[in-house]
Amino acid sequence: MTGRKRQSAEERKPAILRAFHQVIEAEGFENASVAKVARRAGVHPSLLIHYFGTKEKMVMALVDEVLETYALLFAKLPEGGDPHERLERLLTLLWSLEWHEAVNFSVVFSFLALSQRHDSLMERVRNLYGRYRVYLLEQMDLLSKAGAIHVSDPTASAEALISLCEGSHYFCRYHIEAGTFDAHCRHMIQAARLILGVG
Repeated sequence: MTGRKRQSAEERKPAILRAFHQVIEAEGFENASVAKVARRAGVHPSLLIHYFGTKEKMVMALVDEVLETYALLFAKLPEGGDPHERLERLLTLLWSLEWHEAVNFSVVFSFLALSQRHDSLMERVRNLYGRYRVYLLEQMDLLSKAGAIHVSDPTASAEALISLCEGSHYFCRYHIEAGTFDAHCRHMIQAARLILGVG
């Protein structure tokens, strides 16, 4: 009986978080009530309270899901192998449709705005970007030692790369014309290569 309940929770919690993501995407964070999320997930609102306690804790769980989504994308990169190929695959991943569509940008904007008012959420968002930064620094160290990139300040280069990627992700919808996404990605990869000293 206990195993069945645990399995049910393991199945339901991700489904509830997906419903939460969908409601935020459709109606904005402020309108994403527990009742609306429960309705979309097809469960009773009391179940959300049982699993998450509060809407704020549900937000934290969703941020953790976002972090895991990007971790799974990075896991697709090959371990070892030719460093030049690894660099190209990394840059291609960062400027791919898969990366851009991994998490709806309006949901991420909601998190970023909310984090300005909630310390615990700010800590989660900083952790997300912190892990991103650490990952890039690890890659830069490996690629630099292999001679695939040439950077004098890996920390500054990682920060520039994150800023370029995140700026591209969030704002390309406003300044990229329809049908030119692929060209935009090629331009961003070229800019990233310049940052990494392989332009």
